[in-house]
Amino acid sequence: MKKRLPLRRRGMAMAIGLVLAGTGAAQAAGFETLSANGANVLKTCNPTSSSGVTTCKVTSLPGESGFDLVASRSAPIIINGVSVGTQLEKVWRHCTDKKLFIFGVRVQMNANQWDETGAAFNVNDVLRQVRTDKAVEVAYFAGSPAATKLLKAAGRTFAGLNEYDTAKPPRNNAWVDFRIDANAAEASGPSSPNSPWLLTKTRAPEGYSLQDFALRLLNSENEDVDQNSIYALGYQPVCTSEACAPEEDDDD
Repeated sequence: MKKRLPLRRRGMAMAIGLVLAGTGAAQAAGFETLSANGANVLKTCNPTSSSGVTTCKVTSLPGESGFDLVASRSAPIIINGVSVGTQLEKVWRHCTDKKLFIFGVRVQMNANQWDETGAAFNVNDVLRQVRTDKAVEVAYFAGSPAATKLLKAAGRTFAGLNEYDTAKPPRNNAWVDFRIDANAAEASGPSSPNSPWLLTKTRAPEGYSLQDFALRLLNSENEDVDQNSIYALGYQPVCTSEACAPEEDDDD
């Protein structure tokens, strides 16, 4: 005859099981799907960098199991001939679904003077090119050393902070915008020289390659100051057909 646990022990076992189940659910909720149509372009993640907010958050790289690292690189971020930081990139491919990838990027900034203001280069947005015909999910990982300012929002747009006059940015499904705040010498408030790892999960049926304009780093925190952006070499999904080509701006 099978022995039954005493009532108290059965209750403890059930409670432990519920805790474990809840932990698994929290870990699996990191990646968020970005909209591909409609007016709501940006997905809010953690605009206040609160430790209690888990939207878009993952606790390790690449954020999901079942992926293998297939590419990794680092490069200096250069503007006006000055190195203002380092760009780190990684690409993971799914172990069995070979057309599913996670692209990761992180910036680590320094306080080198790059223009006449003497201010450090502040990265407010990191934008990545993607295929227009494929769904996109995003997440962030604080990294090590940890970013103290996390991912504020993300969306399929080419317009970063202070680059649009409307309440919401215009849609452009050829790009993913990660709204962050990475600065080694913030003029006001605490600095966060390290951005989190910014993760893009998407399908790339034709694989991936290094492209000259795969990434755009935007410095646009002050509305009354000219925005500065850097286009950078980076990994992006390959696109050789019109179905996945970048969208053209409307001339009207």
